[in-house]
Amino acid sequence: MRARHSLLLLPLAMLLSGNTDAPAAWQPPIGSNPVFDQALESATANRLIVADLRLGPNAVGEAHWHPWEEFLYVIEGQALVELEGEPQRSVVAGETFVIPPQVIHTPRAGPQGVRAIVVRVHREGDPVSVPATAPPTP
Repeated sequence: MRARHSLLLLPLAMLLSGNTDAPAAWQPPIGSNPVFDQALESATANRLIVADLRLGPNAVGEAHWHPWEEFLYVIEGQALVELEGEPQRSVVAGETFVIPPQVIHTPRAGPQGVRAIVVRVHREGDPVSVPATAPPTP
């Protein structure tokens, strides 16, 4: 019981001491940070792949493609999505975008950078990402 009371008094102590700063939000390192790479029991021979992607201001990644759809949810900043043969699209915090399977795309960040959750489902044994130099198969 005593620990619970201590936790309840902590915000009051911070207020009285003048320390009202909220704890800093966790930021993953720059790059694609794995969250899940998990076999699916309900869809055997498939894997759920989730990444927490963070790119710095105006960063540009390598052009590539995936065998399956890629689902993008921007949580901070701006992603500039470049699909081969289409105009660049802006996806901002709170928006989603689906990259079709086997479409070459180049990840780009806006002027403030981007943080996004990236979700893919892959068939077991398929590559997660393929460089644009290896063209998609029909």
